[in-house]
Amino acid sequence: MDQEMKDTLFATIDTLQEELVETVSQLVQHKSVSPVFAWELETSKGGETAVNKHMQILMNELGAKSEMFAIQDDRQNLCGVYKGSGEGKSLLFNGHVDVVPPGDLSQWKGQSPFSGEVEGDYIHGRGSVDMKGGLTAALFALKGILKAGYRPKGDVVYQFAVGEECKETELGTGACLDKGYLADAAIVCEPTSSAMNPFDICIAQAGVFEMTFRVKGKSCHAGARREVIRDGGAGDAVGVDAIEKGMIVYNALKDLERRWGQTKVHPMFKPGSFNLNAATIKAGVGPSLVAPDMEVAYGIFYCPTDEAKAAQLEIEEVVHNACLNDPWLRANPPEISWTFNWPAFSTAADDPFVLAVQKSVQKVVPEGGNLNSFFAVSDACFIQEKGVPVVLLGPGECLLCHTTEEKVAIAQLTQAAKIYALAIAEWCGIEKQD
Repeated sequence: MDQEMKDTLFATIDTLQEELVETVSQLVQHKSVSPVFAWELETSKGGETAVNKHMQILMNELGAKSEMFAIQDDRQNLCGVYKGSGEGKSLLFNGHVDVVPPGDLSQWKGQSPFSGEVEGDYIHGRGSVDMKGGLTAALFALKGILKAGYRPKGDVVYQFAVGEECKETELGTGACLDKGYLADAAIVCEPTSSAMNPFDICIAQAGVFEMTFRVKGKSCHAGARREVIRDGGAGDAVGVDAIEKGMIVYNALKDLERRWGQTKVHPMFKPGSFNLNAATIKAGVGPSLVAPDMEVAYGIFYCPTDEAKAAQLEIEEVVHNACLNDPWLRANPPEISWTFNWPAFSTAADDPFVLAVQKSVQKVVPEGGNLNSFFAVSDACFIQEKGVPVVLLGPGECLLCHTTEEKVAIAQLTQAAKIYALAIAEWCGIEKQD
């Protein structure tokens, strides 16, 4: 892209800023809270669909061929394709339209969480950062290209999906992918900025398991505990403290976490990123009884270079070995339940698409474009499973997601539209319209 073309494109996008801001504000006003949260269903039901109906109007105005469809109830995804001239590679923009509940309304400092209020340099409200700002910027990138008198050579594909916040991939991005909305590369428009590092390019995310182990004991009166704990007592014949036995397993997993901190490494992650978080512990009945059971639930972050099944087997082996020296646990091994797996993903730092996106960022924000890992999970992993190189890149500060201070900087929205437009130009190619 020559300087004149870039200057024309940037100037055109600058003229669209007011409309871009207005659109994000309007989208925030749709209460697209995932119905899984059961938050004010009388006002939020259908919110995801309402966002996508709004976006479809914009998409159709650009000449894209769009489709709305639902896998469950009235929770409609929006997919669209702007057909290029056929001479370039295709690019997919993905994101979710559902949001989390607003939390404690009194902490919104006088603003309604769904006001979409524009105050100073920011648009406030739930979803402004996560992630209606990024999705809107992706559409306005194409709008800027077309208004500037150019058109993409390759196809530009959009997936605006439901269900991401509550891990309902089969209803959202997974369904969009199954419908065939694919491309040669993809950008997930999640927020990837911080106060210190604007527009990081996230090329990896950890995988996440949810796992529970349950240890069975043998209940007895607390007054009989002396027989359970003293040498020469009746021992297991009277009772078995499930908490004591469960801590054997807990401590073994804690040791594994420490080892992971030393042995599980990835260039995009800080030490300790791959860990076993004991999130909840449930045990016992009451003070007058020796605990008959103990249950510990974990959120486990594993390395992108590890196969999910291998990570599971490693954990199960640690639990098994921890029980070998305890007669009760050998005879009554813990029950392990794997309730959830969100896959990891990793795109090579020297992938041509990563380099093209990095070049695009740094033409707009010279200090941006640092390669990093994503702090949470996203649908990027499911896109990569289809063989598509993918990155996360978008406006907004990550740490404002899911908070009562959620707001997106207007300047970053405009910058994001320019970055996405350059990514289209770099990857798909653009040409003068006839």
